Formats: sequence, structure tokens, C-alpha cells
Amino acid sequence: MLFGGVAVPAPVSVGFAIIQAFWFFLPAYVANPLAALFGGGRPVDGGRVLSDGYRLFGDGKSWRGLAGGIVGGIVAGLLLWGLAAAVEPALVWGPFPAGLLPLTVLPVGALLGDLLGAYVKRRAGKPKGAPAPGLDWYDFYLGAFLFLVLLDPGFFVEHYVAGDAIYGFAFVTVITPVLHRVVNILGFRLGKKDVPW
Repeated sequence: MLFGGVAVPAPVSVGFAIIQAFWFFLPAYVANPLAALFGGGRPVDGGRVLSDGYRLFGDGKSWRGLAGGIVGGIVAGLLLWGLAAAVEPALVWGPFPAGLLPLTVLPVGALLGDLLGAYVKRRAGKPKGAPAPGLDWYDFYLGAFLFLVLLDPGFFVEHYVAGDAIYGFAFVTVITPVLHRVVNILGFRLGKKDVPW
């Protein structure tokens, strides 16, 4: 089957398409809380304040957190790759080394999306930790998918758009704010976040 000039195998079922879409997005999901876990130290913006009187990103976005989240997301993806290769090869990102591209792009895009979300919040006059429903839930999600579309459009089409894969995309879209809330509450209780949202 061809979709936008890309050869796309039909997923086995709607249920499997949902599992596959969620599984492939896990490195992006993992990157965000790991950035908070490893965070601290020198902020990405170096303390820079813009003309509106607010920081570029704020102290919550550090180089250590950014690196820890990206590396952690990639390592998580590689561990999932090994598990999938042993149990269900259809859950492997693709043939080696081509499959490393989406596996890497997703956590990188997620954390760059999170940075952009912090930038937007600062421009709106919201201090670090202030709630921004919608933006808080989807900044990393949008960053991950945007980078995936730009850098590996074939993977995006095959696993999130074509045929039954669209149901997987819908599931990831709906479940993201729920997971975000659960992870933030856990981070707050563990003392890794200042606020539970």
C-alpha cells in the first residue's frame, strides 16, 4: 500500500496499531520526567532575561536535565528495542541502523518542544511552575512529532497516519495529558517537582 509515496504495510489490527504507536512513543514520554530527575545546575538560558522582564526559559531548564533526558530517552528506547526483538519484532523501530533515527528523534524533539513550551510560558508572564493547561500537556508531544515528521516522515506516516495507525495516533493524543498528570504527581511526591502539575 502507498501513502504519500511511502510504501506502508497494513497493521495487523486496530489494537496492535494502538500498542505499536504507544510503544514507539515511549522514548519521548520517558525523556521528559528524566529531564526533571537529572535537572539542576547551569540553566540552558544562562540566566538571560529578555526585554519583557522574564527569563528566556528559566531555571527549570538546565543543560544537565536536557542531556539526561535525551540520553535517558535513547537508552530506554534501546532497552525496549532489545525486548521487542526478543518478543515481538513488529515493535522494533526498524532495521538497524535506520531504526535508530526515530528512536533518537523522538526524545530530542520532546525536550526541544518542552523548551519551546517554557519559552511561551515566560512570554505569557507565567513564572516557573505556573500551570498552563494544554501547553503543559502537549509541548513535548508536539516537539516530538514535529521532529519526527521533519526528519523521518516515512516512519511517521507508517506508524501514526496510514490505515489503522491513525487510531494509535489518536490514542497517544488522548492518553498524553493523563500520563503527564500522573508522572507530575509522582515527581512532586518524590520531591523532584515543585508543583504536582
